[in-house]
Amino acid sequence: MKPNLFTLHLGTHGLDVHSYGLLVAMGAIVGVLLVFRQGRRMGFDTAAVLDLAFWALVAGIVGSRVLYVIVHISDYARLCAGTGAPRPALRALADCAAPLYIWQGGLVFYGGGLAAAAVVLLFARRQAWPLGDVADLLAFPLPLGHALGRVGCFLAGCCYGKVSHLGVRFPPASVAYQDLAHAALLAPGAPFTPALAPTQLYEAVGEGLLFALLVVLRRRRRFPGSLALVYVMGYALLRATVEVMRGDAGRGFLFEISLPRVAAWLALPPTQPLALSTAQALSLGLGTSAAVAYRILHRRGAPSRLSGPQLNTRK
Repeated sequence: MKPNLFTLHLGTHGLDVHSYGLLVAMGAIVGVLLVFRQGRRMGFDTAAVLDLAFWALVAGIVGSRVLYVIVHISDYARLCAGTGAPRPALRALADCAAPLYIWQGGLVFYGGGLAAAAVVLLFARRQAWPLGDVADLLAFPLPLGHALGRVGCFLAGCCYGKVSHLGVRFPPASVAYQDLAHAALLAPGAPFTPALAPTQLYEAVGEGLLFALLVVLRRRRRFPGSLALVYVMGYALLRATVEVMRGDAGRGFLFEISLPRVAAWLALPPTQPLALSTAQALSLGLGTSAAVAYRILHRRGAPSRLSGPQLNTRK
């Protein structure tokens, strides 16, 4: 685990390069490049595609961060209010500005997904682009960029899992260590966290497999929007499964279901609830909706535009 990859020394000052921020940036760059390439292949106006990718990316990051801050609003409020002890004005300002520090970790994917979807819908209508084709265009590279972001989560120690015999230990600079220390779940001066399930890596591997599936399916889509619906179904299943092992703070449960035998099989504490978290419920709802939509559109036999002439959407 390495929250800070290295430090750039600029004169007498040092600039820490955070692994989380760097991996998220790399995921964004890879995603934009793939969208540009796929958009040109589909016949879209490439300049407009870059505009769409930029605004969808901005909306995704902002939406992800806003939802994360909302979920952890009490923690940020306490940090801004301070402990009551005197502190320099610049320190107080920095504490109150903590919600802006996205490079330290803290994005909720579903918040970004909803915000980006709204931008895509408005942009597609403005350009008079078929929504199904636009959705496929953006869904195709999304899991690869997301996988890189999850590797960043692992290096930063956020989005961590429950205590597990098959887990990894995070150092004091990690989000996992700080969360557990704040909750008084670590002994004072502990060098590492207990072994925690590497849920970030589980999801990164799943996203990589989902990307490979979309690469295969994009050659001959069943109908416009089919790739996007496959992505939603695949990610919903992946997220609902990984959520069983997630243990990071701030995750609410609609109700708790404990299955001691299943927990033991997964090398998790038997008393830990495995379901039903808010993210699991949202995943199941979105996945089911996508499956129903896929079946309806497939029955209609809507032809894929890529199976015939390419799109003529240049302006």
